[in-house]
Amino acid sequence: RVLIAREIQVKTDLFIGVVIDCSGSMASGENMPRARLFGALIAEAARAMPSVDVRIFGFTDRVIYDAGDARCPAVHALEAGGGNNDAGALWHAANVARASRRRAKLLVMISDGMPTECSAAALKHLALELTRRHKMCCAQIAVQPLPEVLFPHYVECDGPDTDAVVRR
Repeated sequence: RVLIAREIQVKTDLFIGVVIDCSGSMASGENMPRARLFGALIAEAARAMPSVDVRIFGFTDRVIYDAGDARCPAVHALEAGGGNNDAGALWHAANVARASRRRAKLLVMISDGMPTECSAAALKHLALELTRRHKMCCAQIAVQPLPEVLFPHYVECDGPDTDAVVRR
């Protein structure tokens, strides 16, 4: 009787930080449109969820752009140009995540290559440090294959078959 009277309640408590590479190399092919669509997809999926916060950032080697949140995303305005400081952008998103009251934190970086204004080792160390010490899940979405995997979680979204890419 006691078990029948209870209702299962699922409580989501999640912060998602999306960080999009806006370096000049993202202008080639469909890299930038793919990255913008991915950011918009995350914002749209979380819009109706009151217990999920989304923040979207774009970055180059000199600037970190605030591209909004799930209610008012401005990801469509991000343009490619310049170099990229992946570690600086990931650090910025991590600081925003730490300020969030959400318990679970996911940081997703969308990029097409290796960092130019920081070392690959620095980015890899930062992603591991955020995962181990700060309990943030760090994932990289590559819009084309990368020569080295730098994040604990890595997905390539490259290929002619869009359905297969989405399933990955």
